[in-house]
Amino acid sequence: EKRRTEIFSRDFSTLLARFGRPTTTTTTTTRTTTRTRAERSRRETMAEANLATMKQLLAKSDGRDKLCATIQYALMFIHAGQPGKVKKVQGNVASARKVFRVMKPVETLAPIITDPFGTKALKNSEDPKLMFLVKRAQMLLMALYFGGDHLVWAKSAGVLEDAETANMAKKVSMYSWFGGSVCKALVEMFELSKLVSNTNAKLKSLQDREGEEAEDERKETRAKADAMALKRTFTVCHAFVQATLALGLVDALPLKPRTLGFLGVTASVMNIYLMLPGSFKPQLKAKRG
Repeated sequence: EKRRTEIFSRDFSTLLARFGRPTTTTTTTTRTTTRTRAERSRRETMAEANLATMKQLLAKSDGRDKLCATIQYALMFIHAGQPGKVKKVQGNVASARKVFRVMKPVETLAPIITDPFGTKALKNSEDPKLMFLVKRAQMLLMALYFGGDHLVWAKSAGVLEDAETANMAKKVSMYSWFGGSVCKALVEMFELSKLVSNTNAKLKSLQDREGEEAEDERKETRAKADAMALKRTFTVCHAFVQATLALGLVDALPLKPRTLGFLGVTASVMNIYLMLPGSFKPQLKAKRG
């Protein structure tokens, strides 16, 4: 009788442990499953966000142009100047890009067309007149770049038959691209110096204030300034890469096709990154309630 009681008690405890309370193995399995589901959900959310970002990029003609430019220069890097199928495909991709640049000269010159003498621009800006002239020069040079590029495309499409005119247009286009990129770098360096000055002045005005609210405002000011400074520095680097690429494409610099392809891919990827929504976003912490 005592033996039966022991067996019944043991079996009852086993059943209770199995069905009444979760065992250690069951608990571990449940936690692993929950963690796996959370990780899968996080990956799906990231994938959806990346797809939405790519959709926004490809919705713009500039985005499609820069994506094709990346492919074009990647193919140039692969063929390294050697004739063959890859070089032929690279030429076709370069021609296909021109569709996305239709009316680009007019778009670039829009501020000059609407305000020829810069009366409105000078009135609404505190920048020195020299910087205003640099910005106008950048617009004119980039318009020449796109216009000359259109003539080169017209020659490859058979619309323009004069090879000498097309060759001259290519030189004007590339040198204008170089000049426009240098102007862009100068503008960004000026804006960077102005950002540093304005940020230091604002932080100095917040220096005498105390409390959590003042500290949060100081951190927010620094975070926004750091993000904007990083973006402007990145843009300066991108402008210099473009300027070097332009001189190489017009044979003003002795660069090999593979080097040009590398510079072209770098410039295109940097341009795409600048166009992505949310790039260089300031790292702001949630305010304490």
